[in-house]
Amino acid sequence: PFDTAVAAAVAYARAVEEAAAAATAAAAAAAACDSSLSHNADCAANWHATSRGSSSPVHSCDDATCRKRPPGIASHSSSSPSEGSRTLESCGAVSMSTASGSRAAAVPAAAVPAAVAVPAKQCNRDHSKVLTTDDVLCRVPKGELAFVTLANQAYGEMAVNWALLLLPMLERLGHGDRAVIAGMDQSGVDLFLKHRLPTVTTASFGGIAWNSDHKGSMDGFRWKNGAFRAYGVTKAEVVLWLLRAGRDVSISDVDVAWIAPPYALLRSVPDADVLSGTDCLNVPYDADRSPRKSNVRNCGHQSGSTWSAWFNTGVMFFRARPAAVDMMEEWRDTMAEIKGEAQVDDQLSFNQLVGTVGASGRHAPKFRRFYPLKPASEDGRVVYDGNGSRRIHAIPVSQVCSAHVFHVQQSAEPRGCLVLHLTFVEGWPKNPAKYWRLREAGMLPVRPEPFDQRYLSFTPPQPGPTPPERHEPAPARAGNGWTVVAALQWSPRLKAHLELVDRHIAALRNAIGIARALGRQLVMPRMACLCERAESPAALLPGCTLEGASTPVPHVCPLESVYDVARVERIWQKGYLQLRPWTFLNSSIHKPPAGALPFTPADTTAVRWLAEAPPHGRPPPQGPRQVWLEKGLSAEQLLQAVSAAGASDARVMHLESAEGVFGGFESAAESKLFKEAISGDLLGGWSATWCCTSWNKPAGTFKFKRPLPLPSGVEARGPRTVVDLPDKRECYWQSSPCEL
Repeated sequence: PFDTAVAAAVAYARAVEEAAAAATAAAAAAAACDSSLSHNADCAANWHATSRGSSSPVHSCDDATCRKRPPGIASHSSSSPSEGSRTLESCGAVSMSTASGSRAAAVPAAAVPAAVAVPAKQCNRDHSKVLTTDDVLCRVPKGELAFVTLANQAYGEMAVNWALLLLPMLERLGHGDRAVIAGMDQSGVDLFLKHRLPTVTTASFGGIAWNSDHKGSMDGFRWKNGAFRAYGVTKAEVVLWLLRAGRDVSISDVDVAWIAPPYALLRSVPDADVLSGTDCLNVPYDADRSPRKSNVRNCGHQSGSTWSAWFNTGVMFFRARPAAVDMMEEWRDTMAEIKGEAQVDDQLSFNQLVGTVGASGRHAPKFRRFYPLKPASEDGRVVYDGNGSRRIHAIPVSQVCSAHVFHVQQSAEPRGCLVLHLTFVEGWPKNPAKYWRLREAGMLPVRPEPFDQRYLSFTPPQPGPTPPERHEPAPARAGNGWTVVAALQWSPRLKAHLELVDRHIAALRNAIGIARALGRQLVMPRMACLCERAESPAALLPGCTLEGASTPVPHVCPLESVYDVARVERIWQKGYLQLRPWTFLNSSIHKPPAGALPFTPADTTAVRWLAEAPPHGRPPPQGPRQVWLEKGLSAEQLLQAVSAAGASDARVMHLESAEGVFGGFESAAESKLFKEAISGDLLGGWSATWCCTSWNKPAGTFKFKRPLPLPSGVEARGPRTVVDLPDKRECYWQSSPCEL
């Protein structure tokens, strides 16, 4: 399936390439125009605007008024550009004033031309070999947007997925040549070329010699500070190369899933030299960029803000302007100057040079200059950095969406997201939880879901009325947080959450057994939860939502908030049972491949449970697309009952509930395998725990209730009443009481 998906993308790309004609007039004009970095940002904007299909002639940008403005930091008493930085009118471009006198948005470098740009035929599109830097510049016209990511072999599958999502999207716009993967090691390059993806090597930029300097640390280099910072230097070199060549740049991490093109975003903030995602988690607060001092955590990006701005460097855009080049050079040099294993990565160093956080050395004054934020555009959505001359836009979290916004707050609905950036996801090694989040989003084409099997789904336990946020008075702190008992007394939501997830676990245990008995793949449930989890108790309690986040209560629980996904993977890796994401049956999220049919209500047979066994000799009532079964049947009895009801061939069987319905396996061998899958894989290690009421994590962790063991042999037979859960909660930390 992986090769099929890649082949489809490659075939489409080749079709576009073969149909390519000469470059459009706009592209030719852009190439002819002098984009020398000696001109200021507005001059470059003039050049971009007039070379993107405008009816006005292309200006040379050689006017004296368009020369680079004098050095110095201008006053920010208004939102006007600093002295010496001219408007487009001063360069003779089309007026940006509307009839009402307000300034209209200029067309940025990355705007989609009216006629789809077709790349020149002579550019190299042989993806079986490494592209040269000249090849890339040929494929991306001057003034246009180049899409780049960096990856090595260890994260190669993520990079392939990045490309499989982005390339078809760009190809539909005639921009399929404008994305490239920069491979950081030879095995990574070989992988990308094997799948015919546009690839350059980081050696092309005189950057880090990854194959030698960091041999042995390429796998987990994210957790090696020096190596990861060297990666940041290399990333900066790639961006600088493109900017100096007159190309705008989109740089994104491999754990980014592209959903929609960013051109409208760029068009909306023509004043910005740099655009960056953030770590804000409050969608409505972030949407309001009106001037004000007050903030919520990590969301202080509006003009007038006096604290808590924070940029995430996983998704960034740079315009080919002197200010962006200046910022990128400073960022690169800052990272390169740090030696050893100092805990400063590319993101922290970027925030230090912008001034969002305090720093020592040459960046120290920037914190004082950055706050309060000064508007660099009339609408205040672009602000000056701490240097006072570079303009930056914090991209709304509704457009560059973290996994928290996308999955927890939006229930895996794209809404206005341009990209899904897999931040705020727990788990390691190599974060298998990120792969599961991509599966839930229907954005893992590198591992397509099958549509040709038989499936089992079920309705999970549902929360009752949402409890109040807290009981008063607040308990006294115990060291670095609260005891688990004090936290339960203080937070009724936490108590209700534990009880709800106890039921979720028991229902999933039963559904796994029934799916195994019926030979079906299991569609995981949409788990509703009442409390998030976090290592910092003060950031979570008593309200049970992360500090500053616009999390709904209840919300959809990510799989890793309850289970260790690396362990859960073993259930299908060992061939015991295949698990599918809870969104799998939604054809708007998981579109079937060619030749496969989407799921419809007619595909589903509902399984309903009889409260008690029917009178002797009287069969349970059946009906169209529904089956009535008795509770407490063994696996073998369930298989026989489904067959007798004529439902064995149903494409999807859906259990109306999975609580107290499964009796176990009569077979001793099957019972042993089932116990290993549940105890070792689903619930082993730190899986099925909640953290934390205290920074003393063992003492501040709850253990969700483990379902009671199911019998085997004749004792598994029913019908019978099955009790899933014990009365008392087992303590995670033996010295701590864990119940009220």
